[in-house]
Amino acid sequence: MTILSVVQNVCLVVAIDKPDQVFASTDREMQEMARLANEMADRLMSLHDWQVLQTIKTYSGDGIAEGFDLPTDYDRMVKTASMWSSRWTWAFNHISDPDVWLEYQVVPYTFVNGNWIIYGGQLHVLPVMASTETLKFFYVSNKIVKDAGNVTKALFTADDDTFRISEKLLELGMIWQWRANKGLPYAEDMANYESYLNNLLKDDAGSSPIVSGNRQNWKRSGAWAFPQTVGGA
Repeated sequence: MTILSVVQNVCLVVAIDKPDQVFASTDREMQEMARLANEMADRLMSLHDWQVLQTIKTYSGDGIAEGFDLPTDYDRMVKTASMWSSRWTWAFNHISDPDVWLEYQVVPYTFVNGNWIIYGGQLHVLPVMASTETLKFFYVSNKIVKDAGNVTKALFTADDDTFRISEKLLELGMIWQWRANKGLPYAEDMANYESYLNNLLKDDAGSSPIVSGNRQNWKRSGAWAFPQTVGGA
């Protein structure tokens, strides 16, 4: 379903004449619809790590670089994702405190596994990755739209664009938000949207296998109390 079809469906529900075009239209209501479509699509992208938007990024070390530019479509890390290197047995430690990162750069630690932080539009790692080392992780892409040629992008810009998550969810979200913006009753429409959203969230999580016993992945369940040794290299 194209974004034109989505907007046409929305218009029929909110008592607006069905349009022949949206993004090329000079009509005030269609300009509002175009803006609302992008606003709601971005909101839906942000509220969940949708599987269709999850992407693997691989970096290769050169023995020198400590910082790497983030992917051009990077929105955020997948909440449950870890970074894995070909060098270490354990996943990289996420350093969320900038002061701790500075400590790691200044104090002569000998690292026993990798560490990462994001700042300045780059992913930074310590220790520096060797020339034979690769690093992989999942991130959420901001390219939530696909054009007629199947090229992904971040915004709706043409009537034949399609939404990569769920056109029906986008439609329901636009209906209640349009009515809310216009000061009209929207509680029932919002409830319909939330019900459909909850069903999609359950489906997107995938199946939950039944596991007997207490089997654990020791690599994932374990953690370093202090993942460095103090002293010279």
